[in-house]
Amino acid sequence: MPGLAALLIAAQFCSAPVLAEVCRFAGTTSHDGHVAVTTDVEAKDGITKVDVTMAFDATWLWFFRFRYLVEEISTWRANRMQSLAVNTRYLYDNRIVRQQWDAFERGPDGLQARRVQAKTLADFRRRHPGFVQHWDPATFGSPWLQDYQAASPERRADLDLKVLPLPEGLSSPLAMAFYWVRWLPRGTGQVPVFLPGFKADKLVHVPVTAESSGVRRASLQYPALSKTPASIATAVTSADGHLLQLAFDVHEPGESAHGTVQQEGCQGAPVKPDPGSSLR
Repeated sequence: MPGLAALLIAAQFCSAPVLAEVCRFAGTTSHDGHVAVTTDVEAKDGITKVDVTMAFDATWLWFFRFRYLVEEISTWRANRMQSLAVNTRYLYDNRIVRQQWDAFERGPDGLQARRVQAKTLADFRRRHPGFVQHWDPATFGSPWLQDYQAASPERRADLDLKVLPLPEGLSSPLAMAFYWVRWLPRGTGQVPVFLPGFKADKLVHVPVTAESSGVRRASLQYPALSKTPASIATAVTSADGHLLQLAFDVHEPGESAHGTVQQEGCQGAPVKPDPGSSLR
């Protein structure tokens, strides 16, 4: 798997970056929900790594506590996404429901997928013995890509994004929401977003309006969402490129949710995409 090896090496480059920024966000949502997000962006030698971790918990059916953990690690060269690694974990009342580790690499026919997954710890030990140390949800957010090859990930063609050519400006959800949105140009356009792990409707084109005041509004159009009222996400950015606030109002048939996430602080200067970025 030479391509996967290159993906992992690129994603885990550990030399001191020329540019680096770490930001933390926190917020609340409907259903007594709480959100915590950390973004870690590094750029060196033409490679940008965007690592976003998000922890979300809320109450479901009035008494079940639901917890969703997701990490996206994407690498970019000439500001085109080269690789994407995603760890998602779902828990109800601290019981593991599902855990997945997916890796996607840019190939000749789009993005090719591999997955590490098992339903129980015993099954995980049998199928992925070189990766079992990452099973415990308490390890979420710890480095895992360096062990991914040892896990013998399963090739998952059903998760591939088979689109040629890959759209200019293609991004992933968290990278777009917490990094690329800050650098979108003024005006209105559509941003292609890849939904990793989906078996259908994997690619969406999100209409985004970027205003001079630093406010960017996106219409969240997806088959599962209601068209009336429309689902909207709004990002507020500072003059120097920091994300200050992200708010959303999401509607689906019979259900709605809303929330606001505020920046709590950043360390380091904003890492800007180079002038040739396809997202500018």
